Amino acid sequence: MKSISKLTTADVKAKLSSALCNQCIRDAKSIVKKYDKACKEVEKTKKNKKNKKSKKNKNSKNIKEVEEMKEVKEVKKLKEIKVPILKKLCCYINNQNFKIQDNYISFPVMIDGKSKRISVKTKMIDKQKLILSSHRLGTMRIVIKNINTLVAQFVYEINKIEKVNESNNVMGVDLGIKCPAVSYCTDGSVKFYGNGRKNKYMRRHYANLRKWFQKAKKPTVVKRIKNKEQRIMKDIDHKISREIVNTAKKHKAKVIKLERLENIRSTTRTSRKNNPSLHTWSFYRLAQYIEYKAKLAGIEVEYVDPAYTSQKCPQCGNIHHAKDRKYICKCGYHTHRDLLGAINICNSTEYIGNRCIA
Repeated sequence: MKSISKLTTADVKAKLSSALCNQCIRDAKSIVKKYDKACKEVEKTKKNKKNKKSKKNKNSKNIKEVEEMKEVKEVKKLKEIKVPILKKLCCYINNQNFKIQDNYISFPVMIDGKSKRISVKTKMIDKQKLILSSHRLGTMRIVIKNINTLVAQFVYEINKIEKVNESNNVMGVDLGIKCPAVSYCTDGSVKFYGNGRKNKYMRRHYANLRKWFQKAKKPTVVKRIKNKEQRIMKDIDHKISREIVNTAKKHKAKVIKLERLENIRSTTRTSRKNNPSLHTWSFYRLAQYIEYKAKLAGIEVEYVDPAYTSQKCPQCGNIHHAKDRKYICKCGYHTHRDLLGAINICNSTEYIGNRCIA
């Protein structure tokens, strides 16, 4: 018997159209993938428990008995792996089978065992109409949002954008925790992005909520809260990256320079106060968002060595630490610590590559 990953419409014996058959195969693959993932997680937890058990002292019998009872209960919970259910109804339609005319989308559906084409009225803004009319479209995905609303999602190809800016203007961007991003251009323009204190508050707020619901033994609520936090933080990163690229376009920057912050969590000085914010810092995601948005705008992205960018004086070259957010050099030069990083990144010639590594 073939594995589910290699299944095709020829292997499925059912009186269905090829499009519906492909849809069923796609749904079945996603269910199997989720089920396999759940089984692997159970195996991992069992292995971790065995390793912990071997490390513990054998002297205390009472503690051992209590722990064994707990383990038995946990194993019973782990054994009950439920088969995933597809809650969101959706269907995929090839670009050959649908048409977009004015404010209507027409596509075939099965009615009384026969294929009939229906046209559905849509709500589209001018930007969406321009994209759909000027680009080559791929597959359309229709999702049921609520009882009266359907959402159509399209895949479209974008032609490779040629470099528009002929100026030699370069933008350096310093990423941080307290200040999410600072940009400096060679023409002298400076801009600060985001609010690090607000981000920190959001993380702390949702961490406290999770802690409270974990004590109340409500795992589904904990999972939902975590997903909500991730969505908020992703939205913030998208907005910051969009603002950075728009600033680069405004100042006609040819290149955006970023630090390659690989292994930053293991090399940075850590403390009990600093650990949570350091390990939840989404520098890699933000760099990727800047990278793909810059490419769409025809701007190159380069990565430079981050060593001493927030300690080196751009005038005399001396290296010393800043006091909190203020950087004061012996030569008399003084500026904001994060701005100093952006200036040094902009002026850096230590090119590492054009891709970010986490």
